[in-house]
Amino acid sequence: MVIAVSPAHALLSTDLIVVYNKNMPESKNVATYYASKRGVPVSNLVGVDVPDSEIIHGVYYDANLVPPVRSAVNKLKLSGLNPAILLVYGIPLRIEETTKPAVRKEYGELTSNKVKEYKRLLQQQGRELEKILDKGKITTLTYEKQSLEALQTQEVIKSVSKTILKASEYIRQYVSVAEMEDYSKVVSLLFRMAGMAPIVKDVKNQVSSMDEKDRTVFLRNNNFLKFNTILNSQLAEIQFRGFTPEKALEVSTIIRMVNGVIGELLFWEAQYRNGKIEMTSASVDSELTLVLAENFQRSKWLLNPFMINYAKMPGIEFIRRKTVMVGRLDAPSPDMAKRLVDDAMQAEKSGLTGTMYIDARGLSEAVAKDSYGLYDAHLLRLHKIVQSKSSFPVVLNDKPGLFPEKSCTDAALYVGWYSLANYVDSFEWKKGAVGFHIASSEASTLKKKGSQVWCKRMIEEGVAATIGPVSEPYLSSFPLPDLFFPLLMTGKLTLLETYFRSTPHISWRQILIGDPLYTPFRKNPVIDLDSLGKM
Repeated sequence: MVIAVSPAHALLSTDLIVVYNKNMPESKNVATYYASKRGVPVSNLVGVDVPDSEIIHGVYYDANLVPPVRSAVNKLKLSGLNPAILLVYGIPLRIEETTKPAVRKEYGELTSNKVKEYKRLLQQQGRELEKILDKGKITTLTYEKQSLEALQTQEVIKSVSKTILKASEYIRQYVSVAEMEDYSKVVSLLFRMAGMAPIVKDVKNQVSSMDEKDRTVFLRNNNFLKFNTILNSQLAEIQFRGFTPEKALEVSTIIRMVNGVIGELLFWEAQYRNGKIEMTSASVDSELTLVLAENFQRSKWLLNPFMINYAKMPGIEFIRRKTVMVGRLDAPSPDMAKRLVDDAMQAEKSGLTGTMYIDARGLSEAVAKDSYGLYDAHLLRLHKIVQSKSSFPVVLNDKPGLFPEKSCTDAALYVGWYSLANYVDSFEWKKGAVGFHIASSEASTLKKKGSQVWCKRMIEEGVAATIGPVSEPYLSSFPLPDLFFPLLMTGKLTLLETYFRSTPHISWRQILIGDPLYTPFRKNPVIDLDSLGKM
């Protein structure tokens, strides 16, 4: 794995927009306290009219929270800054949306019909292409089946892909003027079925054999490649923004131009499967990352463009500029929220020391291919990285049970699983400790008395920063521990930047709690940034 990350601190106190609940004096008090401690300009504090509750309805979120925050973000951008958002004590945790059954039913019917329509069309085109290539013969059984319901989408595409490969070879070998009519038909069908993709591939192969001068002239004057680049950049943005049902037909036309009927069939198949379950609730924090976006997908999650995996993706900087990192300074009480920044700043002065504790589940290699086994493998990999690339003490528990109570002394860093909404008091936390527990509801509340969810209890017991979901997030949405902790331990990135470089999804259900500027290893980096590039 190659890690591409700037060694310089990108996030500054002047970049932060601190958002508080103007209906709660305690909320504004936490906001002003943080601003005074970290040197955030008073003009960057934004009060919003939201309920004194951990839940906000989507209608009120859109009407009362988004407009003032969006205005503040745009104002800082006009000043040449790179804004990030900090939500403080008093801002709701979770957005609840009302379902729209009529819209979803209508969209479900559309997607189902489109899948049938494009399977039939692709079947017909494959048959026609094979007849031309094999002089009137049809040898692929898929092309002769009458019942579309009996054909799986992948079965149709597998057969068509073989015919397309044969057609591509035919085009490369074509020399006879007598076959011009067949040649034109093959090219036309190939373009309709697979879009620009195979043609672009052939053009690029030709370009690679040119000398530098001819290549430069060719690329400068080739509008086909330019158009393909433009369309692919639009598709890339769709990957990170999604789309509303109203925009689906428009998106599908772009997909057809780039990837043909095959691409459009796969698109509608995915829409049909995803449309069966509507999941529109999200954390306020994760949804606010798209405060500058319009008409983005609000069902399920979206890809996080700040994630390291996309660092070299063409056009990614444009998408990142329209996405905002969001963190939270929150706790069961205002005083605890203030304590998070106090502990962070104190730990920064001396450098965070202590022990890292990793609580894996001991899943066997036999189940390593499922999501649970794969995540356990990330924990084991984290252990190897810390052992091999640092002198930081690390303790691994790879047994099914959790660390026993009171067994983890001097705990500075922690990641582990799985005790659902049931904090286990195993730790003696160091001041400035950072850690998170992987379970489904560990940030569902920070205020409910008696709750044992891990984020709430870890803050009460002394951690300075933690991560968790406000409701069921699925395992794939958690930050990758073997990215999050090594990056944090380089001392080159703030807590907020580290989180966003290791978290797969936005517009979803995870939150980061702690001082966004916290850089616990700034003075005593324990992992060399350059060494991570060789991971």
